[in-house]
Amino acid sequence: MSNTRLPLFFAVSTFMWFAVYAYIPFVAPYGEEMGADFRMIGIIAGAYGLTQMLLRFPLGILSDRLRMRKNFIILGLLISALSGFIVFLMPSPLTLLASRGLAGVAVSSWVIFMILGPSYYRREETTKAVGYLNGTTAFARVTSFLLGGIIAERLGFSYVFLLSGIAGTIGLFLAFGIVEKKPEVQGEPPRVRDLLGVAKNKQLLSAAFLGVLSQIIPFATTFGFVPMTAIELGASNMQLSMLALIAILPGIFISPMAGTVFPQKFGIKSTLVVGFLLAGLGSVAVPFCQYLWQLFAVQVVSFTGSTITLTLLMGLCIRDIPNEQRGTAMGLFQAVYGFGMFLGPFAMGWVSHGFGLVTAFIFTGVIGLIGAVATVVYINKGHLRFS
Repeated sequence: MSNTRLPLFFAVSTFMWFAVYAYIPFVAPYGEEMGADFRMIGIIAGAYGLTQMLLRFPLGILSDRLRMRKNFIILGLLISALSGFIVFLMPSPLTLLASRGLAGVAVSSWVIFMILGPSYYRREETTKAVGYLNGTTAFARVTSFLLGGIIAERLGFSYVFLLSGIAGTIGLFLAFGIVEKKPEVQGEPPRVRDLLGVAKNKQLLSAAFLGVLSQIIPFATTFGFVPMTAIELGASNMQLSMLALIAILPGIFISPMAGTVFPQKFGIKSTLVVGFLLAGLGSVAVPFCQYLWQLFAVQVVSFTGSTITLTLLMGLCIRDIPNEQRGTAMGLFQAVYGFGMFLGPFAMGWVSHGFGLVTAFIFTGVIGLIGAVATVVYINKGHLRFS
């Protein structure tokens, strides 16, 4: 641990996620307050996934070609800080859109985190390392939502964006202390043509498609339109933040367990299927909540399911990929599931505009059932293997 500085690495990861998540519970309400309609709010929320979809795959290829990880992480922290400061200094729907786009650019560096982090562990401990990293993500979300809620309640929405910028700046300075760990394979860097060959890997492609489905639900609901439902039920700014906090709180413990305990006890197939079903069920239940405590409960169920599926899929997507190609593979996986982050809120916005929020939540919930069925099909056909 002293050689790889794991505590520092996990701290940088925490500050990066803190910076891009502190204001998420307030994006939809703040956008509506500034005059944005459902469709515009959907586009604003979806911009986060769109930029990731465009950047993560080429970023993975570039990092493998250059055999460089640390500098990309530093750049990601810089952009995460800018995503917060821009709205604080120039609040408007357009800067809110730009902020979410920049946040997506920043967390595209998560590709690099997910390659550098597991490289500190043995190959057979890949899913364990992914679980720990996702645990830091959950911890960052919890603390950012808690502090963001306090600040929003006392000072207003705009000051949460200032908090985001400060967190990104702290993470930026810490990132300079990260230890670069070069790939074991030496010699000429891998050719782009060889790196692109990972796109033919059925395991990777199957995990990536399921990743799209797993991300549609939380970004359409918990990080999208659920806060608007909460406001209709009388939620304060602090309660909006607490809603997101309570939803993701179990992830601190669920993420490590999803990569170790659950697969060992129940099997990866059953764990994935249950995860998708929980996520979908939580979405369908949202419009039927009549009290805030009910909304809190269904969000815990839904987000727990999404956490389980994504943690497992992240580990499975690179399980059989050589180290020198893992940046490309993880970049492809995260770029593809980034489409789910964009599609979820975008579709939610348009369906809500045309048919109302109730229909939109039910529509989103059906995605969980589709994910469960697709998991069984891929496993039965041998496209998704665990050993």
